[in-house]
Amino acid sequence: MKLDLDKSLARLEEKLSPRGKVLTSGLRSVKPLAKVFLPTFARMKTGKIRSLVDVLLENARVDPRGLAVEMDDVRLDWNALDRMTSQIAHVLAADGVKKGDTVALLGANSPFYLAAMLGVSRAGGTAALINNNLDGPPLDHAIRVSKARVLLVESEYAERIEARPAVIEQMDVIHRYGRGDGLEIAMDRAPRHAFEPVPVEIDDDFVYIYTSGTTGLPKPCRVSHERTLSAGAGFHALMMRFEPGDKLYLVLPLYHASALLIGVGSCMVTRTPVALRRHFSASAFWDDVRRYDATAILYIGELCRYLVNTHPQGDKSHRVRVAVGNGLRPDVWVPFQELFGIPEIREFYAATEAPGFLFNTTGHVGAIGVMPPEVLNWMRLVKFDVDAEEHVRDARGFCVPAARGEVGELVVRLPKRLKLAITEFRGYTDEEATKKKILENVFEKGDRYFRSGDLLRVDEDGYAYFVDRIGDTFRCKGENVSTAEVADVLSAAPGVEEVTVIGVRVPPHDGQFGLAAVVPKGEFDPVSFFETAKTLPSYAQPRFVRVLGELQKTGTFKVQKAELRRDGIDPNAASGPIYLRTEQGYVRMDEALHRAVLAGEARL
Repeated sequence: MKLDLDKSLARLEEKLSPRGKVLTSGLRSVKPLAKVFLPTFARMKTGKIRSLVDVLLENARVDPRGLAVEMDDVRLDWNALDRMTSQIAHVLAADGVKKGDTVALLGANSPFYLAAMLGVSRAGGTAALINNNLDGPPLDHAIRVSKARVLLVESEYAERIEARPAVIEQMDVIHRYGRGDGLEIAMDRAPRHAFEPVPVEIDDDFVYIYTSGTTGLPKPCRVSHERTLSAGAGFHALMMRFEPGDKLYLVLPLYHASALLIGVGSCMVTRTPVALRRHFSASAFWDDVRRYDATAILYIGELCRYLVNTHPQGDKSHRVRVAVGNGLRPDVWVPFQELFGIPEIREFYAATEAPGFLFNTTGHVGAIGVMPPEVLNWMRLVKFDVDAEEHVRDARGFCVPAARGEVGELVVRLPKRLKLAITEFRGYTDEEATKKKILENVFEKGDRYFRSGDLLRVDEDGYAYFVDRIGDTFRCKGENVSTAEVADVLSAAPGVEEVTVIGVRVPPHDGQFGLAAVVPKGEFDPVSFFETAKTLPSYAQPRFVRVLGELQKTGTFKVQKAELRRDGIDPNAASGPIYLRTEQGYVRMDEALHRAVLAGEARL
């Protein structure tokens, strides 16, 4: 009798505790690990494949007519994608691009964008993936630190480049693409024969992926070919678990790690087609899923919230069997899964440059993953004093581990000898920025750990939960306040479209106080907002509310808080009106009340 592993495990899971379900979830990964990850890892170590370009060439040889990528009316099979990357590589080589050079790439999601990235790699270069939301000085900075001398820019964004003299001066060559522009013309004139990929080492840089820049200027993270291949094969085995007939619908930007390394990477190593959309659209999302007949989606938590708000009646007329992503808040998780009838949600925690990750494949609502056993000393939580902004150290000078249920910063051990690319911290192109992410003498003299910058807590079953970013958590009246947890509560207030929270200092008062930035659905209702805020502990209730028309976000929906911090509690700030919490409720703050607050005369 044939054993159906999935059904057997499902029956077993009904009888197990949360901790037991972790074990059965691991067993589900055995088949994809054996089928894809281990063979990929072995071929990497023996030098048979060294890059995604090698994978592309193999896919084009084995399944030339198989669908590789599509978007709207553009459909590229593996053979067509191979030819397109070859033509781009010919053009770049003619421009003088050689092994070790950097080529900046600025554009939106498209099959051509993917081909351009692979074409840069085929020519031996490293693609610096520029966030297409950048403009002005941040755009200057991102391109300057890439040290690129060649730029590929989609026509839609060409005017931004033309307005940046510093960028133009840095470049030897600028190619526009997207409307039959210069790059496409050069490709038509390029040699017809296949461009032989420039040999690369597996630990060479494949791309630079920039940090989001929510608190400062973006930093380019170095991503090697080995890390790219490992992420693709590993996340397929642990999270995606693609089968024949699957297709991934991908709306996240390809200039970020989730879409590129996890989405495209896992699709390429398994020859699974991917359907792209230029930019995320909540209203068109499920129509696209049906149009492409997708069976898997990749999300970021805010994307799911937009879908729930846009489709309150739900939509289950699709074949999506799994949603994989990170940042799905507990208050959105259940309605998202129920409204859209998605059988499995698999949440993970990772960062582009981080030497480790967590994953939750059991459907345990709100958990970002399961912490490895503490005895491994691989990933640990250490106590962090958010007021002093430093780690708590014992009498010997070592960090103090956070107990179960306590909040601590996640740190990841950096091995003295690298065995897996996934455990490598390759750092940034800026050496000083790299040093700031390394914590030394953590549990013993000489050990080194990567600082995640994230505060987590772990429950008794080993499930980990995101609490906040360091710098976002603040101390009020002797208590630590998580801006993320406060925002979760306030988002349920009637008439609130979006909300984010920061801590602000208000001299002469000690510590910080919460400021909630609220985007209302119509007129802001201070009375109902006050009623919701009162459900929080007194110290966590925001003393201030700034009413905005919208929250400024990065390309991956992370709120940019720099402007909020700059405006503080100034009632004359252009960003929007501000309210002060009194014992009776929230009242509009004017100049007189502002002066009273700063003089310490108004009670906070």
